[in-house]
Amino acid sequence: MERRERGPRAIEEGGVYTIARGKPAGHHGTVAEKLVRVWVVDDQASFRRATAATLDAMDDFVMAGECETGESAVELIRDGDADIVLMDVHMPGMGGIEATRQIHAALPELMVVLMSTYDLEDISAAATGCGAAAYLHKEHLSPDLLSRIWQTAG
Repeated sequence: MERRERGPRAIEEGGVYTIARGKPAGHHGTVAEKLVRVWVVDDQASFRRATAATLDAMDDFVMAGECETGESAVELIRDGDADIVLMDVHMPGMGGIEATRQIHAALPELMVVLMSTYDLEDISAAATGCGAAAYLHKEHLSPDLLSRIWQTAG
């Protein structure tokens, strides 16, 4: 009988699931060196607005851009535009896993955090190999957790 994995293998620490991947080149784990530029990719405008409000509450993070589809993320996110991408897993058209795979192929140093309202075990096993640094349940997004992801991912 063939064994099937239900979802990605990851290490859970305080609500963040780290997916096996090293720190991006040039990332030293510190926040205060410069503003951390964040792109938000999500088909729900309400989540993009809530994330923008979370970023506004942070001294060291800034909203660098937003888009609502995986296709637009692949097209719009360029080298030097972002330090972190918060990527919704489930979107119409190209989903977050495929968009992450394509962005990671073009910009391997860019940190992508997959996000969803689904539990980790309900996310496709394909998330493990797409290049994402971590998985975060959307309801756990907070300034402290985002700072910790930036400081410790990898």
